[in-house]
Amino acid sequence: MTTKNSLRLALLFSSLGLLGLLVVGADAAPNPATRPVVAAPRPPSSYPLPRRATVVSTGAQLARALAHGRRSIVLADGTYASPWPFVLASGSHLYAQHPGRAVLTTGLVIGGNRDRAGAIVQGLAFDVHDPTKTMQGAELDLWGAAATGAQVLDCTFEGNWDIPYGLVDLQPAGLSVERVRFRHFGDGALRVSDNRPVPPGEGTAQVDTITDVSVDGVSRRIPGSSQGTAESGLWIGQPVVNGVHRIRVRDVAWAGIETVNNASNTQFSDLDVDLGGPHAALGVAFYLEHWSRSLAIDRFRFTGVKTGFTAEWNDPAWGGTAAAHDTTIRDGLVDASGWTKGGRSVGVFLDQGTDSTTVSGVTFAHMNYAGIVAYNVIGRNSFGGNSFRLPTGVPRISTQHM
Repeated sequence: MTTKNSLRLALLFSSLGLLGLLVVGADAAPNPATRPVVAAPRPPSSYPLPRRATVVSTGAQLARALAHGRRSIVLADGTYASPWPFVLASGSHLYAQHPGRAVLTTGLVIGGNRDRAGAIVQGLAFDVHDPTKTMQGAELDLWGAAATGAQVLDCTFEGNWDIPYGLVDLQPAGLSVERVRFRHFGDGALRVSDNRPVPPGEGTAQVDTITDVSVDGVSRRIPGSSQGTAESGLWIGQPVVNGVHRIRVRDVAWAGIETVNNASNTQFSDLDVDLGGPHAALGVAFYLEHWSRSLAIDRFRFTGVKTGFTAEWNDPAWGGTAAAHDTTIRDGLVDASGWTKGGRSVGVFLDQGTDSTTVSGVTFAHMNYAGIVAYNVIGRNSFGGNSFRLPTGVPRISTQHM
């Protein structure tokens, strides 16, 4: 596209009120070999054990040590069960003696309103079949003051398609999740959000770190039956101070990564999402729900997806606020070739009211509807420096609704 035609297109869209101010730069030359370098998540790793600790080897011993508020507890290799979830309410530090070899077949709760913060859970393996042995349907549930500053490190979560969630934290102040794996959940692997928005500029809980997370398999019994209320790999609704980095998601029915309510001022990088698995239903790699603000998504590879990015519209039922405001999407690949469920495929779908989006350095491949759809968006939008490998007749940028 020439500079003259770019300017004519920008003026036309602006006069029609379709795109606010659209800036369309020169597109990069398509390169069939384009594959962005995306760093893989680091796996759970070994760690030093405390010199002084209470060592337990049964579920009953673990429950007693937690009830007595032991500061450091080491779980010997073996299986840990209880008729009800284990409760960590006093800032205890739990360590598997060997990573992955202390297996909880009952859920764990880190919670309490007046209890000590700073809990650590490291190296444990969760493998639960019975939802009644969890709290809020999560293998690891965090709430209240006791969950402040909690660290979940080097753990594995197996839901067996029986448990709704791997980890849920509705009040995630200071939470760190690092080097963690999730498999086979019904509603979500990692949910960090109370789903309650606050007005822009007001305070909200801030997560510390989410890094090196792998998700494989999130679906209800009928894939896609949640109608957008569940079936996501990562559900994040708060600012993450140190960002969300090195994330791998596979075989999720609805959305690989979803940002909601108070997600803001956060960098996402090194995202590897492939939704072409057997539980595919909607196929959105990154879903921006209402009130997502000032997010930067860098270095990503989305394959086997129907839609790379979806930004929700300004639905009056949600206060007339569109999903995404001041979003930057750059340096990645969106490839629909592995999507097998049919329907219209698009690289970036910005619905009505989406505000000020920049898309640059992205390769769009094999969509059948458009590379970018920008429908009645507002603010300053820039879609330059991208590559398009689309079938003949498929527009690079469209203003028509999906």
